[in-house]
Amino acid sequence: MRSYTKRIALCGILSALATVILFLGGLFPFATFTAPALAGILLWPVGLEFNLQSGLMAWIVVGLLSLFIVPDKEMSLIFLFLLGFYPQIKGKLDKIHSKPLEWLSKMAVFFIAVFSMYGLILFLFPIGEIAQEFKETETLFLAAFVAVAALTFVLYDLCLDRIRLVYYYRLRPILFGKGR
Repeated sequence: MRSYTKRIALCGILSALATVILFLGGLFPFATFTAPALAGILLWPVGLEFNLQSGLMAWIVVGLLSLFIVPDKEMSLIFLFLLGFYPQIKGKLDKIHSKPLEWLSKMAVFFIAVFSMYGLILFLFPIGEIAQEFKETETLFLAAFVAVAALTFVLYDLCLDRIRLVYYYRLRPILFGKGR
């Protein structure tokens, strides 16, 4: 029972910390992609300690809260559409036995999330400064930006593998003791 209480407390603290990181990231223009990535990593142990549904619930709560309190709406949407939920579903995608199919699935998640998010931002709920930025940017530059973003996503995925190992073998024993 005590371990269960510790896990619940950890989830609450990590959710609050993820929200704070998103809020503080909204104050710095260069943190538009970094803060959602860090917040997603912080919520990952929620899914690891409980289950996928708990991790996704934490992602939804933090994401919706960030829409209300974070000044940079694009950053909140990046968290909601990709970098917040991806660490939660990564374990399921990693279980695909064929490596090409696994990476095809991961990249499909990336492209569907990115194009859905920016489709909403540009066409359904236009955010003025972002829509204007897209209008003034050359198509070739946007294509290069998406390619770099895809490469960065692959690196994020690979880093998540290392971070999971650090969590399981270094942080988890400190948090819950050796016996857990």
